Amino acid sequence: MNIGSTSGSSFSIATAGIQQSTEQVKQASQQVVEATTARPAQGTVEVTDALVKLKQGEQGVEANAKVLEAADKQIGTLLDIEA
Repeated sequence: MNIGSTSGSSFSIATAGIQQSTEQVKQASQQVVEATTARPAQGTVEVTDALVKLKQGEQGVEANAKVLEAADKQIGTLLDIEA
């Protein structure tokens, strides 16, 4: 596993994943607002879809944060071994 700061490393992939998931959360939140304020009676399906996307984005951020934690621990372990 490549854990450095190069392209394809755990850090860069997890950071990109967090950015993508954060953008998904932002868009889904906006969709929830639009569906509930513009036409609340007709927006049930739209709200449901947006809430699912919101939850997926949240889980994406959490999963990528765990990847970052694991990579950080791995680098810490490697530094401890070298010291």
